[in-house]
Amino acid sequence: MTYWHTHFSTTEKGLIGTATSIGSSVLSMLPHLETTLRVTGLIIGICVGVATLISVIHDIRKKRKELNK
Repeated sequence: MTYWHTHFSTTEKGLIGTATSIGSSVLSMLPHLETTLRVTGLIIGICVGVATLISVIHDIRKKRKELNK
């Protein structure tokens, strides 16, 4: 019978425990991170939309001035 078990040193056990704890905390934060990314994407989308609207209004006013001359 072959055992795939290795004897880890105290440092290795500590690193594995720390990595596992950090990994589990990151996984538990995923819904929060997902919400943050969605809200950030929404805010960026609104800013781009407002900037596009301002640009279009500026272009329309510019064309009206050219037509009235």
